[in-house]
Amino acid sequence: MKKIITLFLAMLLVFSLTACGADTEPEVTEPSTVEQPTTVQPTETEETTEAPSVTEDGASPAQTLFAQFKEMMNGGEDLTAEEMANQLISNEIIPFAPMVMAVEPGYLNGFAEEITGFAEGATFGPMIGTIPFVGYVFRLDAEADVDAFVQTLKDQAMLNWNICTQADEMLCDAVDNTVFFVMSPAGFEG
Repeated sequence: MKKIITLFLAMLLVFSLTACGADTEPEVTEPSTVEQPTTVQPTETEETTEAPSVTEDGASPAQTLFAQFKEMMNGGEDLTAEEMANQLISNEIIPFAPMVMAVEPGYLNGFAEEITGFAEGATFGPMIGTIPFVGYVFRLDAEADVDAFVQTLKDQAMLNWNICTQADEMLCDAVDNTVFFVMSPAGFEG
């Protein structure tokens, strides 16, 4: 009986790994360089699909959320990282059931290495793990090197961190000692 169960689990593992495989290899191109805030575009595949929608003003979801973040920072309110994350994920452009939670330094969803050096952090994103969206708000100590922290986030970000999906863009920037980070689709269907 144990051999049958073992064989069944091995077959299940093989099928789950092949389900996420792509038929074509992505074309390797250099990402475009954009002044702050930085938006990184992934390589395109040979397969063409209809472009996802963006907001009415033509901004992507990441750009729209960053504009909201800047308004919050310039509004004079002293919000915690978690309060800002809750406001960002409540934006009307977000079509999914949201999730917000505080994070501590260490391995964070979407990054290749441990992320440390922040005093307070919160993540926001979908409850469903197959949507290629993850966002963070980080508060750094007053004496922290904000530019170095932002660069670390950019260097360690993985657009394809999510199983079977990949974000279209990454946007990371800071206002004072508060850092905004989002990996997102270029738009949401609907």
